[in-house]
Amino acid sequence: MALEGKDVVSLAESARERHLWGPGATPENVEVDSLPAKASERWIEQYSDTGKRVSAYFDENYENYLIMHPAAKTVRASFNFSGDLPKLIELLSDLPFEVASFAPRYRVWYNKYRDIPGFGGYHFTHGWACAFRGDGHARLASRRWLDHGPWRLYRGANDTSFVQFHDLELDEDLAYAQAKFAHQRMGITDEGGYLQSDYVYQDDIRGFYNSARRVLELVVIGRTVSAREMRDACAARRDQVLGPEQPIDNVAFVFLDPSEADTHVPRLWPYGLECWTIINEVKTRLDSEEPPEGTGA
Repeated sequence: MALEGKDVVSLAESARERHLWGPGATPENVEVDSLPAKASERWIEQYSDTGKRVSAYFDENYENYLIMHPAAKTVRASFNFSGDLPKLIELLSDLPFEVASFAPRYRVWYNKYRDIPGFGGYHFTHGWACAFRGDGHARLASRRWLDHGPWRLYRGANDTSFVQFHDLELDEDLAYAQAKFAHQRMGITDEGGYLQSDYVYQDDIRGFYNSARRVLELVVIGRTVSAREMRDACAARRDQVLGPEQPIDNVAFVFLDPSEADTHVPRLWPYGLECWTIINEVKTRLDSEEPPEGTGA
């Protein structure tokens, strides 16, 4: 798995404290930026202040490891785990990560399927699961996104959300077939609801700023709003694109045609975006806290 958080050293230390490689495990090999270094039980303390990639391998086959990527605030870890899914979620929820990715269970995916998306950076391309904890949920278009996807969602302690993309007993091809749409919906794709750190906008976000409500209003006339536009609006909300003088609490799409607004309500809702229209010359909001009929993946 790959774990991204605010402090890569705390992530590494937390993993070690939970004896993922056995009590008091000392790595057999340590590398600093691919150069051999002295292995010891306190390898994290020795090399964490170098600012370089530090890799510790706990077996001669290099299959069990902990790799620190300080620039990306990410650690990659591979270890033997014999517990069930609830035990894994319990372990995960106790680690100070924000976004987690799990590599494919079947390595053949890397050669067989070239279009698997992911979270970017030093994360794995999507495999069988991913997870969010605390502030990591801000990487999503909205927390609502979790409840309306083609996946299984589990909740853990410490505000942890665990997303399972496919059944674990499926073979490599059936697992991929089951997970493919879920990968797209949770990836950096036009249809996806994941907002990478350095978000790339399709177009400039232009609209009317409602200072009283701290809402950016985008007027729509005679067209369908694309999924990419909705994702851009969520990123604009997260990134506060108008600057500190014009804080954005939300983005509203305002449709002059009520029928067009009606068709957009269930599409906008998972993104946490507002939907407005004009009814009897009165500006009217159509969305509410409850998911409208037709909401889903």
